Amino acid sequence: MPRLLSQEEIDALLTQVSTDDEEDGGAQRPQDVISKKAQLYDFKRPDRLSKDNIRSLHLIHDRFARSCSSSFSAYLRTMSEVNIISVDQFTYFEFLMSLPDPTCFNVLSMSPLEGNAALEINPSIVFPIVDRLLGGPGEPLNEIRQITSIEFRIIDGVIQQALTGLKEAWAQAIEIEIKIVERETSPQLIQIAAPNEPVVLISFEVKISDLSGMMNLCVPTRMIEPVSNRFTQDWHSVSSKNRPEDIGTWINELMSEIPLPVSVLLGKTVLPVKEILNLEVGNILVLPNKAYSPLTVKIADSPKFKATIGEHERKRSVRITSRIELPKAPEVAIKGEGAQPQEKSQASDIKTST
Repeated sequence: MPRLLSQEEIDALLTQVSTDDEEDGGAQRPQDVISKKAQLYDFKRPDRLSKDNIRSLHLIHDRFARSCSSSFSAYLRTMSEVNIISVDQFTYFEFLMSLPDPTCFNVLSMSPLEGNAALEINPSIVFPIVDRLLGGPGEPLNEIRQITSIEFRIIDGVIQQALTGLKEAWAQAIEIEIKIVERETSPQLIQIAAPNEPVVLISFEVKISDLSGMMNLCVPTRMIEPVSNRFTQDWHSVSSKNRPEDIGTWINELMSEIPLPVSVLLGKTVLPVKEILNLEVGNILVLPNKAYSPLTVKIADSPKFKATIGEHERKRSVRITSRIELPKAPEVAIKGEGAQPQEKSQASDIKTST
């Protein structure tokens, strides 16, 4: 049977414990140390991307929002504004629960990244966009309904404008090819990630005329993690297109892709209106030029080359023989302020001698 301690023995033990604490210099007890070092952690919402990655994603998609503002305004022919609201990490289930049903839900592939992302546009701006593209004033519906396949095709132009801007914004960190692989009006029917899997949710506010709505981009963190080292705060400094010495090369590359019309002037002739009205298939028009006389090649209605007519691989063609040198503009000598033109000074000299 265990022996019970008397009150004197208990007081002696408590006194001895207090003496040991004073000799240790007032050291904290283990439970105090543990309580100060402990931090709350929610295993249902793990943050798998660093704060630097989140800040870089915010900068990239802020540029995307500005690009969408200009492209939407030009495409819809009305004032449009897109602003980034937040970049947060949630679970995929929480993202689905925040969406309206029905809505415009687009599943995106972002090659070479593995997996799928999602671009969602609220019906509060989908139907006004459809109404405006069909020639209407762009008014919202009184009651939200399912989006039809025809309306999906109509709004596809706006979505493609957004995907083009998204590709250009992500090019600062990684080159991607974006394609729509699936569309749905009920987001719960599509699962691009497990319910508890963390995702990055980038939210935008879209304003079109007097209306506003939300646009959300959801990217699973497992797609970003393999290339997370590229999403750092100095991502903008490694872009070759941002260096001043490469701006000229970049402009030349853009200009080289611009199509220009090229035409060849065979000759001109003058006919009375009566003969023009009586022209039929098979009639022959005689031109003042000879068969082998040089022809003029025009670039965007500007004469640039001389050429001769011929045939190449059973197709009518011309061979460029020389370049047309345009007359140079007369050089004008610029003199100091208050100087008189040369002709006037000569006239004054003649008058003085007379």
